[in-house]
Amino acid sequence: MNGKAGQAVKMARQCFLGGGTRSLPQRRRLLRQLEEVVIRRRDDLLAALAEDLGKPGLEAYLSEYHFLLQEIRLVRRKLGRWLKRRRVVSPPYFWPCRSWIDREPYGVVLVIAPWNYPVQLSLSPVVAALAAGNTVVLKPSELAPAAERLIAEMVVEAFPGGEVAVVSGGVEDAQALLDEKFDFIFFTGSTRVGREVARRAAEQLTPVLLELGGKCPCVLDRGMDWRVVARRVLAGKFFNAGQTCFAPDFVLVPSVERESFVEACCQVMEEVPWADEMARMISPKHAERCLDLAGDKALVFGKDEPTKGRIAPRLIPEAAWDDEVMMEEVFGPILPVVSYEDGDDLHERLGSLENPLALYCFSKNPAFVDRVSRRLASGSVCVNDTMKQSAQLKLPLGGVGASGFGRYRGRFGVESLSYPRAIMRRYLTRKDFGEMLPPYCNIYRWVRKFLR
Repeated sequence: MNGKAGQAVKMARQCFLGGGTRSLPQRRRLLRQLEEVVIRRRDDLLAALAEDLGKPGLEAYLSEYHFLLQEIRLVRRKLGRWLKRRRVVSPPYFWPCRSWIDREPYGVVLVIAPWNYPVQLSLSPVVAALAAGNTVVLKPSELAPAAERLIAEMVVEAFPGGEVAVVSGGVEDAQALLDEKFDFIFFTGSTRVGREVARRAAEQLTPVLLELGGKCPCVLDRGMDWRVVARRVLAGKFFNAGQTCFAPDFVLVPSVERESFVEACCQVMEEVPWADEMARMISPKHAERCLDLAGDKALVFGKDEPTKGRIAPRLIPEAAWDDEVMMEEVFGPILPVVSYEDGDDLHERLGSLENPLALYCFSKNPAFVDRVSRRLASGSVCVNDTMKQSAQLKLPLGGVGASGFGRYRGRFGVESLSYPRAIMRRYLTRKDFGEMLPPYCNIYRWVRKFLR
């Protein structure tokens, strides 16, 4: 083991082997300590998010502070029920015996977190890992330096026993961590990096949970109230300046209704001051990338300041499938609108897409929703709104195919970061009806007669 990565892993391993996270009371105590630190550092948390991403107070409070607290409280309250031993019936020829299933922790979990929700997406996997009985090495994103520093301080305050260790730094430090031996890896980020993480994990047969993203489509049916649809689509798209892995990436609208939808979007964007209350791009480089993707076909609602990481919200009213903006995940406040001619055209287009983290569909017709959701596999589906499914802690969050695999949030995170262990206990009796010792002839006749 070398450097800070090796030391962090060593500390987490020693803590796990010492039983620091094994018992249910210990796990609940750790969650309570984290909850107390999050509450105590609330204002620091909001200030760090404002410094890194210019997040409006409401967005930061709801998505990174309150949502995290709600998950901690849910997990702490329900953990005993989720971890309860599950007994199963044993076959008569093994009697007397008992069989059951326990949920066991993997051991030391590596969490590699992204920059777009730097606090929530760092600490939510930590909650799941600790609740499942693991210890954690956490790598926050260096692209959100204020949040990175704050998380390191919060972890020291919440876990003085070393149950969680933070490794700060850049790409080199993340690579060094992947060189270490972990029992589970939890990665949130881009599909490109996710493939590399999965490859490195496979070299050591380490299980992984990948929460990625992709181009999440928003499919619109005919005959909708376009003003209502526009408000809900744009609210999801521009939350956190579009820097959300499950945000609607583009809209698919019937060609005969495209102008009506675009007009409704323009009206809403003129009325709502998004440009005044929108998070920044994480860096000027990312802002320039988004401007290049938007091109000169976009309608612009506000003023750009790319050197400060700020770009105005944009609508591309007549995007084409071969436009550059349709070649990759936008991850910014740019909404391409693509039209389709009929059901066959729509389903052909959907069938050509990679599986996204989320699929959005607006329709009054359940059959239309069913056809769309069956045509394109996705990590989640939200009907007649955007983003709401991922704010529901009793639903799992995760992808399929190119958008990742594995599930977390609430109970699903605890189950993903533990494994079901099969246990059978037989009793020492003088007569063992399940005993199988040669010669087999009498046993074989009995087996053929009764076990059919």
